[in-house]
Amino acid sequence: MNSKLYLPLLGFSLLAAIAGLLTLLPVSSASYPSVLGYRALCTYAPASTLFCFAAAGSSCIVRASLVKRRGAVRPLPLAVVSLVLLLAVGSSIWFSVEKSRYVEAASAATSVQSE
Repeated sequence: MNSKLYLPLLGFSLLAAIAGLLTLLPVSSASYPSVLGYRALCTYAPASTLFCFAAAGSSCIVRASLVKRRGAVRPLPLAVVSLVLLLAVGSSIWFSVEKSRYVEAASAATSVQSE
């Protein structure tokens, strides 16, 4: 086991998972509502949440491969991280479509365009 890399990767996994959860916290001072329908700490939620979870999962896979002597990565964890990453990309597209409806007014207030 490469203990010099294990602990930093464990710390990164924890930080990325916590950051992913923090992105979902409601904050009334957010500039835009998220696509989930409320003003969250990160207006890019849920895409930012899923990207953080994908980073945490990826570092878990790397950590697990450091512990194993044979170094083989099991397909299930890799498939789960790939699915989360795919969901994150899909959420990013959803976000960009939804946010294209918003325009910045001269007063810096956000309003929905009239259709």
